[in-house]
Amino acid sequence: MDKELQDYFDNYFSLFQHPGWKQLLEELEETADSIDLLSVENAKELHLVQGKLSMLNQILNWKDSVTNAYESNEEDQSYQSTNLQ
Repeated sequence: MDKELQDYFDNYFSLFQHPGWKQLLEELEETADSIDLLSVENAKELHLVQGKLSMLNQILNWKDSVTNAYESNEEDQSYQSTNLQ
């Protein structure tokens, strides 16, 4: 893995260890849980709520996404080094 990509992952892994990250996730989970789809009155409002939930879920799952990308990259690197020998 090149230094730039390693720094990319290291920065995120450092962020995920920060107490503020956990605090942010807790608040975003509360926000997501407070959205009441049954109170949506029309299609425009539904699209807005869907967008909000989509963004909240993207952030809430960001750590898993980065971890999966890192592991996938590591597997690719391992596979490439094994096949080059």
